[in-house]
Amino acid sequence: MIVFLLNSTFCFSQNVILNGHVTDAETGEAVIGASVRNDGKSSGTVSNTYGYFILTSPSGSSRLDVSCVGYESLTLDLHTTTDTTLNIRLSPASFKLDEVLVKAKSTLSQSSVGYLSIPVNRLKAVPILFGEADIVKALALTPGVTTGNEGTTGLLVRGGTPDQNLILLDDAPVYNTAHLFGLVSIFNTDAVKNVEMYKGGFPARYGGRLSSIFDISMKEGNKMERKTERTIGLVSSRMLWEGPLSMKEKHYGKSSYLIAARTSYLTLFLLPKYLLYKAGKSANYFNYWLYDLNAKINYQLNPKSQVFLSLYHGNDFYSAGERSDDNRGRMGLTWGNTTATTRYNYVIRPKLFLKSILSFSRYHYGISTKSFEKDGRKWDETSFIKSASIVNDLTNKTSIEWFPGSGHTLRAGVQASLYRYRPMSVKTSIALPADSLSKMNASVSTNEAAAFLEYELAVGKWLKTNVGGRVVNMHVNTKNYQNFEPRATVNFILPGDFALKGAYSRMNQYIHLLTSNSVGLPNDVWVPATEHIKPSSSEQYTAGISKTVGSQIEVSIDAYTKSLSNLIDYSANSSFLMSFNRSWQSLIEQNGVGRIRGIEVFINKTKGDFTGWVGYSLSRNERRFDKINGGTWYPSNFDRRHVISLVGSYTGPITNTTFSAAWVYQSGAPVTVPIAVYKEFDEGQINPSYPEFIYGDRNSVRLPAYHRLDFSASFDLKRRGRMTLGVYNLYNRLNPYYLTVNLQPSNRPAPSQPFTGFVGSVNKVGVLPFLPYFSHTVTF
Repeated sequence: MIVFLLNSTFCFSQNVILNGHVTDAETGEAVIGASVRNDGKSSGTVSNTYGYFILTSPSGSSRLDVSCVGYESLTLDLHTTTDTTLNIRLSPASFKLDEVLVKAKSTLSQSSVGYLSIPVNRLKAVPILFGEADIVKALALTPGVTTGNEGTTGLLVRGGTPDQNLILLDDAPVYNTAHLFGLVSIFNTDAVKNVEMYKGGFPARYGGRLSSIFDISMKEGNKMERKTERTIGLVSSRMLWEGPLSMKEKHYGKSSYLIAARTSYLTLFLLPKYLLYKAGKSANYFNYWLYDLNAKINYQLNPKSQVFLSLYHGNDFYSAGERSDDNRGRMGLTWGNTTATTRYNYVIRPKLFLKSILSFSRYHYGISTKSFEKDGRKWDETSFIKSASIVNDLTNKTSIEWFPGSGHTLRAGVQASLYRYRPMSVKTSIALPADSLSKMNASVSTNEAAAFLEYELAVGKWLKTNVGGRVVNMHVNTKNYQNFEPRATVNFILPGDFALKGAYSRMNQYIHLLTSNSVGLPNDVWVPATEHIKPSSSEQYTAGISKTVGSQIEVSIDAYTKSLSNLIDYSANSSFLMSFNRSWQSLIEQNGVGRIRGIEVFINKTKGDFTGWVGYSLSRNERRFDKINGGTWYPSNFDRRHVISLVGSYTGPITNTTFSAAWVYQSGAPVTVPIAVYKEFDEGQINPSYPEFIYGDRNSVRLPAYHRLDFSASFDLKRRGRMTLGVYNLYNRLNPYYLTVNLQPSNRPAPSQPFTGFVGSVNKVGVLPFLPYFSHTVTF
C-alpha cells in the first residue's frame, strides 16, 4: 500500500479536510464504496463511483481506517495540520489469511432500505444457464427480484414489469438486456466493475422508471500493465484486452483502455442444416448469431480532472426458412443496442466535486418475411414485409456534490433528454394507401428536462437520512406533463449493529413498452406518453430492520407497499409490428391501477471460505382496468406469491477450487386459459373450421410451482488458466415455459360420422431440461 500526500494548503482551523481517491493497488482502478473513517471518531464517508472521498478530520495526529469488501483493510497514521489530498491504494484480499484476522465495520446499517450491492466476483460465481456468467440472472436470485420466464433476463422487481427498470451502463440507459431470446444478458461480466440496485428508497438523482434502478459501471482498464484474457464457453467465447494507453513514465498510471468482445458460434453448429436446405435436401433451417463489444478509455488530465469515454454495441441475428417443391418462405429477426458515454470529472475544490455526462443510446428491433414461388428454374419473390421499431435517446446530465461540513452532503443537478421514437417502420409489397403508410411510419419526438436536489445528513453514529426531490417536465407534440417527485430515506442506527430504516418515493415514467405476450420473441416496441396516454406513476412506502451478526453475516427484513396508476395493458393477440391498419394507441387499454404489497427477508454471508445468501419474498400483485375482467381486481401477470432462493459458494483454501450451487422456488404464475369454445355449424357437418375460444376471468389459473437446482465447480489450472464445469437444472425439473391448447372432436364413433363437439386440453411445455456446460479462461 502506498500513500501520497499532495497539494496541501494551510488552514487556520481545528479541523482539516482529507480528500482524494481510493484505488486498486494492482490495477489502479477506482475502488467504489470504500469506507474511510476516523478511528474512534463519529466521522466517516464512502468513496463514490469514481473512488473520490472527502472527510473532515481533527488537526494533528489521527488514525484513518480504510476498508472495502474484497480488499485488505488499511490503517493510516497521519499527522496533518493543513488540508490534505490522499491517494490511497488498497490491495486485493488474499485467499490465504489463516494467520490474519481482518475486522471492518459493516456498511449495512448505513445503506438505505431497498439498496443492494453485491461484488461482481460473487455474482459471477453463481451457476447460470450455459455457464455464461450473468449478473442480471444472479441478481434475480435476491429477494424482490424475479424473471418473467425461465432462463430469461427480463427482471421483475417488486411486482413491476421489465420496462419499469432503469438500467444504466456507464450512465447510458439500456432499453433491452437480452441476447439469445432472453436466455443470456448483454452484460459481459469481464467488462463489469460494479453493480448497484435500488428497489426502494430511490435517490432523487435517478428518475424515469417506476420499479427499480440498476446502475452498472464498466471497468476502467488496468493502469499498471497490459493483460489479455480469453474465455471459451459452451455457446460463446470472450476476449478481454486492457492496459495503460502509454507506458511512458510521464503518462504511466494516468490512463487506461479496456476492450471486451464476445461472440457466439451457434451459427457454426447450425451451418450444416443451412447447407442441406440450400442444396434442396432439407425442408427447413434456422440460424442464429450474436456479438457484443465493450470499450472504454480514461485519462487523468491533472490531479483534479479526469475524462472517460465508453462504448457498448451488440446485435442478435436470427433467420429461418421453409421450402416445398413450389414455394419458399424466409423470416428474419434482428435486435440490438448501442450506447456511448462521455464523462468529465472535476474537483473544483476539495469540498466541491463536478460530474458532467453526455450519453447516447439506441435500440432497434426488426422483423422481415419473404415468400417465393418457383417459375421454371428460378424463384420469383411474391411478397415481402419489413417492419422495424427504433428508439434514440440523447441525454446530458451535469451535477455537483458539495460537502459543507462533517456529516453533510448536498447533491444537485440538471438533466436534458431528447428522444426520437419510431414505433413502426414498414416496407411491404402489400398494397397500402400512401397516406396510411406515411402515418404508420411517422416518428415521434419528445424531450424531458429535470432538476434534482438531495441533502444527506449523518448525525453521529445513530442517524443517517437523505431527503430530496426531482422536478420533471416532459413535452410531446402540444402536451406538457409536469411532475414533482419527493424522495426520503432515514436510518436509525441502534446499539448492537441494529438499524431501523424507512423510505418514501414517488416516481413517474414517460415511456411504455408494448410487447407481445407470446413467449420467445423480443417484440419490444417502445412508445412515449402522448396527448392521449398519460405517464405512469408509482408511490412506494418501505420500512425495514437490519442487523450485522459478527463480521460476516448481514440480516435484513423489509416490508413495502406500492401503488401504481395510469398503467396500460394490451391484447395478447395483437401484433404491434404487423397491425397495418390500426394505430398502436388504439390497441391498448389505459388508466389501469395496481397495488403491490410484500415482505422480503435476506440473510447474506459476505466473507469467509463459504459465502452466499438466503432470500425469501412474500408478495401480492394486483391490477384493475375498467374494461378488463369486468372492472374487478385480478392478479398481475407477474404475481409471484412465494419466492425462495438459496445461493452458496465455497472456495478451498489450498487449490483455489470453488464450488457453487443455487436453488430457486417460485409460486406458479397466473395465466388466462380458455374455459369453453364456440362454433356454429350445420347439423351433419363432418369437418367444421376451428372454433373461437371463450376465456374466463383474467389470470384465474396458476401454473405449477417453478423450482430448479444449479451447480458448478471452478478449478485453477495454474498456467493453463481456469476451468468451470456445471449443470443447469440438476434434477431435470420440467418447468412450464409456455402453454398450448389442444382441441379434438368429441363423440365421433368414426371419422365419417357427423361432428358433435370438442374436447380441449391445456398442456405445459418445458424447453430447458438438464443442461451441462463448461468454460475455460486463460489470462496472459
